[in-house]
Amino acid sequence: RNLLKAVLGILPEDKPRLIHAVSRPDEVLDAVECGVDFFDTSFPYQVTERGCALIFPFTKRADPNVCSDDGSEKAADNQQFQGSNEDMQSEMSRFEMNLNDKEKYACDLGPVVAGCSCYCCENHSRAYVHHLLQTGELLARVLLMMHNFHHYLGFFKAIRESLHQGTFQELKAIVTQGTD
Repeated sequence: RNLLKAVLGILPEDKPRLIHAVSRPDEVLDAVECGVDFFDTSFPYQVTERGCALIFPFTKRADPNVCSDDGSEKAADNQQFQGSNEDMQSEMSRFEMNLNDKEKYACDLGPVVAGCSCYCCENHSRAYVHHLLQTGELLARVLLMMHNFHHYLGFFKAIRESLHQGTFQELKAIVTQGTD
């Protein structure tokens, strides 16, 4: 963070500021707080490749049951997505849930994320996506990618709105709760 502040301090303030490879929501919020305007990230893709769904809250009205998975488990402790690239199998973050977990999701008929309005969550259950992951069906990645991009784009919309309304610190508290 100190390096980012130092570099941004040198750049002209009237020019847009772009950063590459900032991924996790807490990192994005730190970068926004430092003055970054644009992001280039593959985070939703990496989450999808691990067979995971983004679950972090980014609204005050977030249902506490939405993030029922604590997200603290590591990717190495769970079965990995079949056929995924080993480079993509980095540790899971607390911002995602691993739908490969047979004990948790094989019979879970609830939506992938309760209250989410994406196609995947409105039409398919955690058990169905888990089944698709276990059988190596391409549809698993398609559905998870739809959800993960919907969720991540909603997060960026919430950032823009919080900056306009002057509630950025509240948003940051909601997203980063339990990360320290």
